[in-house]
Amino acid sequence: MKFRNNVSILDQYTSGTLSKIAFYLLGIILLSVSSKISIPFFPVPMTLQTFVVYFIAASMGMVGFYSTISYVALGLMGLPIFAAGGGIAYIMSPTFGFLYGMILASFFIAYLSKNLFNKKIIRLLFAVSLGALIIFTCGIIHLAGYIGLEKALTAGLYPFIYSEFLKIALAILVSYLLIKKN
Repeated sequence: MKFRNNVSILDQYTSGTLSKIAFYLLGIILLSVSSKISIPFFPVPMTLQTFVVYFIAASMGMVGFYSTISYVALGLMGLPIFAAGGGIAYIMSPTFGFLYGMILASFFIAYLSKNLFNKKIIRLLFAVSLGALIIFTCGIIHLAGYIGLEKALTAGLYPFIYSEFLKIALAILVSYLLIKKN
């Protein structure tokens, strides 16, 4: 397989519009399902939603970003696809910052993940780590507006550090395996 420059992993495996639409819809479905499944983890249960954001943005590029923004838009329109339901009132939720953080993170991960076939794993590590930083920065700042910074860090960051490192590593590993498959 001849690698093309400045494309996502998805572009290396598919070229048709129909395939991209299917992956776009798959991204929305994965985000919706991952928000509803809770995995027991110490100190708090985790969902795989941020893993899905990291993975689809890194592997699908802008298609992953479009899936993420569409997922948030559909949830705000009332579809019960967020962890605690859906609807426009979700904007006033203390955890809404994590959702708009996912949109920003998916954009930057998708943008930085272009042309990964000519780069080493360090670029993928940087893109996904930056995405995690964006999600948690937006989430903590928004949450702090409701409960204060110290409590926001205690409730919205510290309990998730270990599980987030695991999700970052998993997203990088799976994306890297797709790169190295050929």
